[in-house]
Formats: sequence, structure tokens, C-alpha cells
Amino acid sequence: MTKSELRADVKAKIAAITQTVSQKSAAEVARRLAEFGWSGKRIMLYCALADELDVSQAAAKLGERNALFFPVVVGDDIMVAEDGAMSCGAFGIMQPSGERLAPEQAKIDVCIVPLRAFDAHCMRLGRGKGYYDRFFARCDCLKVGVAYDQQLADDIPAERHDVPLDMVVTPTRIYRK
Repeated sequence: MTKSELRADVKAKIAAITQTVSQKSAAEVARRLAEFGWSGKRIMLYCALADELDVSQAAAKLGERNALFFPVVVGDDIMVAEDGAMSCGAFGIMQPSGERLAPEQAKIDVCIVPLRAFDAHCMRLGRGKGYYDRFFARCDCLKVGVAYDQQLADDIPAERHDVPLDMVVTPTRIYRK
């Protein structure tokens, strides 16, 4: 399958997920992320769109012992801002309104990202704009994808600029590169 075909296939699978399954999946992924025991880390999460796994429970748990940051889209790049007052930004994504830092300045330890699809080798398929690939090229961090089990694909066609994740956490399993 091409990347476009995979995105369309996964979009249909995500649309079929009930609200109950979505909520249970988010709770289980939050539990799994908390079990890593990260403490004193600088962790970047995201504010989920309607068709992404909600990580607000994970943010609440991880924020107890870590500094939380969120992406801020600026032009063709992702900057980073510390958790705080949120406002609607690019693509309708909620983002903090605080000081924006370049990835190198933010010194993120763990980056938890959404995805459209992934494979067992932790290749990530995003929405096709390359924001996270460009971010990862500038940020030396643990790259963690979170997803529904239904987002697993047999193979993600990778291009030279595509950056693999270190792991993907789903409600039932943790995949490692």
C-alpha cells in the first residue's frame, strides 16, 4: 500500500472505534506510560485531535514527576512550549501560549507523539507534512508513539527523511525498535 492508501485505511479503522473503546484505550496507554517510572524528565506530549489517541490522562500522570512540554507549530517547524494556558493554534490544535523554544533549547528527554499508522519495527506514518520528522532531526530524545491497536500496519513505506520511533505503546502491547 502507498502512504496515502494506508492513511485512508487507518482513517476508516479509527472512525470505527467506539467512544468507550477510545476511553479505555487512552486509560490503558496512560497506565503503560506511567509504568516506565520516568521522573525528573522533560517530556513532550501533544493535545489530541478527535481522531488521535487522547493522552490527557497520561499527561496528568506524567506531570506529577516530570516537566511537561507541548508542540507549537511555527511555519513548517515544531517549536516547544512548557505546559500552561492553552489556545487554539495551527490546524485547530491546542497549544501552550508560553515562551517558544527550539528543539535544541528545550532539551526534551522523551517525546510522545501521535501517528496515523505504525509497523512492528516502529516506523511511523504521520499526516504527511513531516513536522515530527523535522523535529526529531533536531531533538535527541526517546521517541515514543502512542496508538490504537488498529493502527498497526504490516509495513510502512519509509523514505530517507522518515525517522523511526524508539517504541510504540498501544493498549495491549509495547513495540520496540
